[in-house]
Amino acid sequence: MMIFYFSPHQDDELLNLGAAICRDIDAGHQVFCVLCTDGGASGARRLLGDGGVCHWHGGRHAYPMDVPAFSAVRDREFTESCRRMGLPDDHILLPDDRAGDGQLTEDHALRLMRQAVSRFPVEQVAVKTLVEVTWRHQNPDHTAVARAALRLYREGGCASLTEYLETILYPAPEELPVMETILPTPAQRQRLLNAAEIYCRWQPEEERFAVGFHSVADEFIAFREEQISRVLTVR
Repeated sequence: MMIFYFSPHQDDELLNLGAAICRDIDAGHQVFCVLCTDGGASGARRLLGDGGVCHWHGGRHAYPMDVPAFSAVRDREFTESCRRMGLPDDHILLPDDRAGDGQLTEDHALRLMRQAVSRFPVEQVAVKTLVEVTWRHQNPDHTAVARAALRLYREGGCASLTEYLETILYPAPEELPVMETILPTPAQRQRLLNAAEIYCRWQPEEERFAVGFHSVADEFIAFREEQISRVLTVR
């Protein structure tokens, strides 16, 4: 089976989907991870360039970057995170026509999905991504990916669709119970922690700015304690 994970931003593939990705790789599936936006609108760009004091790293952060340079730093984190989880380079997909951060539409996401899966027979393609959330606020890029994945499945573009609950939105309402909680093995846990280290690495002299950590520090702190993925629906 060819399994395609669609990540709205750099870090979603790890924080929300990482345990599932590792399990599918170890089960012998061909796993691909597709990044749908450039991640350029993260507040971490302003935080790193505004000269303010960082209580995590000490001193002042004065590393101004334009959006393309900032996105390149984020893409490096994403690529190395995927590698550390066990994905080969040719299964880590950063489309040239992905959307700007915060500008992803459902139609754009669907186009990216169709392009990604088009090389394989439909019966061999499984799609996995985040579920649409209606009971709490959800990042609009996340919503666009979730809706597009459901459209792809309903139009017959993939054999199955598995939808995962964002960790930050747990728990779901009682009427939407989590179907499965995926817990990593000890070896998988180490791979996930190694991947998280990439997003937390602070080496400005090597253009490593811990963008993921600066963007959602609380989520990375929680991830160090618990690395799980939660399946909400399987279609």
